Amino acid sequence: MTLILAFVSDEYVMVASDRRITWTIGGARDRNEDTENKAVVLCGHFLMGYAGFARLGGVKTEQWIVETLADVPDPSDYFRVLAAKAERAVTAMKQPLSRSGHAFIAVGFAAKRGDPPDQRQAVGVTISNVIGSGYGVWRPRPTFDITRTPPPAGPDDFKLGAQGIAPPRADLEKAIDAIRRYRKRDRSRVTGVAQVLVGLIRGIKDDGVGEDVSVSVLPRATVPASMVSIPVDPLKDPVDELTCVFVPKDRSADSAIAYSPATVCPDLATFGGEIWAGDRPPPWWNK
Repeated sequence: MTLILAFVSDEYVMVASDRRITWTIGGARDRNEDTENKAVVLCGHFLMGYAGFARLGGVKTEQWIVETLADVPDPSDYFRVLAAKAERAVTAMKQPLSRSGHAFIAVGFAAKRGDPPDQRQAVGVTISNVIGSGYGVWRPRPTFDITRTPPPAGPDDFKLGAQGIAPPRADLEKAIDAIRRYRKRDRSRVTGVAQVLVGLIRGIKDDGVGEDVSVSVLPRATVPASMVSIPVDPLKDPVDELTCVFVPKDRSADSAIAYSPATVCPDLATFGGEIWAGDRPPPWWNK
């Protein structure tokens, strides 16, 4: 099913996820592929990932998101539109309710209605039909709801959320403690937090979560981000642009390779991509 981790702080937000999709037959797992893009940039203000269905409306979920939102003229309506159309798309698939769970989790910076843009707050938003089930519980319902995570309570505060095949609560608490200690030295530093999130995903002992990880970082200072930085070199601090990297299972976050998320805005829409170099072929390459 996958695991999406969403980090929120006053300085930057981050989304990390594995790339695994699991093909099933009659609800039983058939095979896995570590090829999926699960990250979307929403108009330079939010990063979003998803857990649940790899296909909606007969196409890749990444493509479905982009095509669903591309014609929405006001980005402030994105989450409402996603909730309504995802509910219809999941219903149309006619899956048993127990296998119909899906969630989008977004983190970014937005101002309250009526506030000036320079008063943007760091927030998290979840659009899902499993909201309210409790931590680590995936209990689908027929309807999709939208919930918002309050902004950090102060400069030292941060939020770390998980959707999908969540890590054990004790592992999540250890990750939070490691991030808290790391941020004491410099709250703007990114690489150490990315390493913790990558490690948390790779620590999952469930075949539904893969070890190839994508990481996207959006600093407050760059919002609204008009471009995506795709570094060929490893992820390094300081990160002062919207930056996306792909961390294959034999690498760490400080030796990642180039990766691009999908993007959508009223005047721009793109699908995700990746760049492979050297003698290591991508997993989808057919010789």
